[in-house]
Amino acid sequence: MSDRQANAWRHVFLGALSLLLLVPFYIAVVNAFKPKELILRDPLGIPFSELTIDAFIRSAVTSSFNIFEAYWTTALITVGSAFFIVILSSMMSYVIARGRSRFLSGTYLLLLAGLMIPNQVILIPIVKVLSALNLMFTPAGLILYNIGWYIPFTVFTYTGFIRTISPELDESAKIEGAGPFAIFWRVVFPLIRPATASVLIFLFLWVWNDFLNPLIILGSTRGYTVTTGLFRAIGQYSVNWDEVFALVVMASLPIMIMYLFMQRNFISGLTEGAIKG
Repeated sequence: MSDRQANAWRHVFLGALSLLLLVPFYIAVVNAFKPKELILRDPLGIPFSELTIDAFIRSAVTSSFNIFEAYWTTALITVGSAFFIVILSSMMSYVIARGRSRFLSGTYLLLLAGLMIPNQVILIPIVKVLSALNLMFTPAGLILYNIGWYIPFTVFTYTGFIRTISPELDESAKIEGAGPFAIFWRVVFPLIRPATASVLIFLFLWVWNDFLNPLIILGSTRGYTVTTGLFRAIGQYSVNWDEVFALVVMASLPIMIMYLFMQRNFISGLTEGAIKG
């Protein structure tokens, strides 16, 4: 088989796989605009004459759920977590990538070990720690947990990327009189923008879609996130499929918009990291 034929079959396979992965997304979007009876009768069809936004209007704001309040709470937690994670992790990664001591190597391996621990295992100790700090059932407590939990992944991503940047740039900036902070923020950090875009998309996706941790740490006394709000609005045994699909689409919309705006940097960050690593 020639290289051209192999590439053609590869594209066919990837195209078919992409279509298969888009099926759940297609079902959710299409059925969000259909009445309940039509969903049960023809879940895959697109009856253009019968499409409606009634499910969005009915389910967006109810006595038990407000999608805009859920957006605000989730955005506050997501943006706050991502901001502090990126700031702390990027600086830690710069020190680790440029350092040569055993202490830094051991610290890096200790952080990587955090990637192997399921979050459910440490949930009870986390609850006890947050309770002792009077941060339980607060957005600040959930943000603090997210910072500690996602730093290992972010440091792993940044460290590999920073190691591909020539240390000679640091030396040149040092000769010009720049200090360590100025070298990092003015020279190194702008160069790791693709990695930052990749990290931000992963963080926004994981934190935005998180259900268990907001359910336990945030509770129900200080508001609700998109995921816990959906569970609160729909319940465990709901059969109102039009409202279910409408809520799912509204919950996913901010993440889809963010990915569309950042997909170029996200893809370049992944490809450059794979090639350089």
